[in-house]
Amino acid sequence: MARVRAVDGAGRALVEEVVPHGIDPAAVLQAHGHAPVWVGSEVHNGEVVLIYRVAPGERPEPYQRLSAYAVVRAEYDGVPSVLLTTFSRSEREVWGLPGGGLDPGEDPGDGAVREVWEETGQRVQDLEPLALVSRHWTGRAPSGRLEDYHAVSAVYRAQCPEPVPPVIHDVGGSTADAAWIPVADLPRTPVLDWQRRFLPGW
Repeated sequence: MARVRAVDGAGRALVEEVVPHGIDPAAVLQAHGHAPVWVGSEVHNGEVVLIYRVAPGERPEPYQRLSAYAVVRAEYDGVPSVLLTTFSRSEREVWGLPGGGLDPGEDPGDGAVREVWEETGQRVQDLEPLALVSRHWTGRAPSGRLEDYHAVSAVYRAQCPEPVPPVIHDVGGSTADAAWIPVADLPRTPVLDWQRRFLPGW
């Protein structure tokens, strides 16, 4: 059985608890209001203790975001291709599926269709549910606010009967570029880790 320990900058133990089965060790400390950073481990009385450094006094704010994305594949200029986008706030060029946050009360499928149009100018249809992905972490938002962030993302397959050159309609948003990437080029294309498994060939 594993335990998790939170220590401050001086190495003083602040929290130590058993890690329940199926629970992310960091989430045990997040429940105490900490933003943990794993720094190592030790064995004590036959138990592995996972050690995290925390900064006491700052509590992350819970924030849940619902989003929808689409895997859009089509013959573009006669070449089997996938529609991908890059991000305006990324420090390096990384591609991802078109999609993003849902409006309040918006159906995820409708949101995926809207996001694809806003980010790439493509009309898609015949959506099929592919996966529902839940991700949870603590980190800083672009505003600097410390967030206990829970992302729930619906991923769909979508058809694009008439692919056209991509156009970004949501000017000033999070999309920096959009392109039809040939399927043959995907192994050499940097793609978001959590989305790569939905692309052809993975």
